[in-house]
Amino acid sequence: MEPVQYSYEDFARLPTTVFWIMGYDMLDVPKSRSRRILNRIYRFLCLASHAVCVGVMIFRMVEAKTIDNVSLIMRYATLVTYIINSDTKFATVLQGNAIQSLNLKLAELYPKSTLDRIYHRVNDHYWTKSFVYLVIIYIGSSIMVVIGPIITSIIAYFTQNVFTYMHCYPYFLYDPEQDPVWIYVGIYSLEWLHSTQMVISNIGADIWLLYFQVQINLHFRGIIRLLEDHKPSVMHDQEDRQFLARIVDKQVRLVSLQNELNDIFGGSLLLSLLTTAAVICTVAVYTLIQGATLEGFTYVIFIGTSVTQVYLVCYYGQQVLDLSGEVAHAVYNHDFHDASIAYKRYLLIIIIRAQQPVELNAMGYLSISLDTFKQLMSVSYRVITMLMQMIQ
Repeated sequence: MEPVQYSYEDFARLPTTVFWIMGYDMLDVPKSRSRRILNRIYRFLCLASHAVCVGVMIFRMVEAKTIDNVSLIMRYATLVTYIINSDTKFATVLQGNAIQSLNLKLAELYPKSTLDRIYHRVNDHYWTKSFVYLVIIYIGSSIMVVIGPIITSIIAYFTQNVFTYMHCYPYFLYDPEQDPVWIYVGIYSLEWLHSTQMVISNIGADIWLLYFQVQINLHFRGIIRLLEDHKPSVMHDQEDRQFLARIVDKQVRLVSLQNELNDIFGGSLLLSLLTTAAVICTVAVYTLIQGATLEGFTYVIFIGTSVTQVYLVCYYGQQVLDLSGEVAHAVYNHDFHDASIAYKRYLLIIIIRAQQPVELNAMGYLSISLDTFKQLMSVSYRVITMLMQMIQ
């Protein structure tokens, strides 16, 4: 029995669900008045908590009285780079109209009939279980970073009969001997909402980027398959030329859609890559300094998922680069010997267009590919080594 072919809405379910965690509706789906009000309140609480935490962090850095050791310096460096990274991505997804416009255009292009979806192998492009697990692990490890301190405090209470009132971020100062418990609860609530804002902005923006890139890659693969399977003949030249005209039109539309994708995400993509590399470096050094602790373990998982996150962006960027070039190879391998001269001219147009690479790029300067990932990891490793040598 043929498996059910995924619809375009099925693809959108993962990215919309992830952003729903912080009360943000990317596609502006109609909802009841009460639910809309609750979403807005929750959205405001996340943003307000984030603003308060960032403000307190900046105050502590300017004050410079509580930052008195190397471990804290690296912790603050990690926080600053992660906040810049997350806020950059959040600013990107605030382009709601542009994202919804691109989403509608790709929805129109998506195969409608079951047979067409089977031919385009849409199920092969759907979110894999390993990718969904990666998202869950990323969010889970980030949650553990926040709740790890209170778990440690609970363990201390049962083993040492003392609740240590630990919390996540060093810029909040709490003295259990002087401050009431409600302040501790308030601090933890702020940290939770602040962390939610940063983590979901970080992973959610990349999922939306991959979501759009997967759709474009799907259609490039469809073009390649159509060209490889079609057998033209002078006997039905009119139909053949109409077939190629549709291919040319679709090729032009895909290039336009890729440019729109670059316009939306490319502006922040370069800064995001740099800050992600900085986060990996600072977290790695901080983890090495801390040693074998619960916090260190959760940070190791966090580093692994962050590296995989960068890899996936570069991997799908490499795919669109390769697939756009493979269109020309599909034409070369195309059985066009029995076609008319007019048909062969259409093929030449496709080849000429395919010579101009379609790519995911950052502000038109940096092409995002697997080479980008290799360079990023190489630089990160050298920086980590340098930082460890300086500290030791």
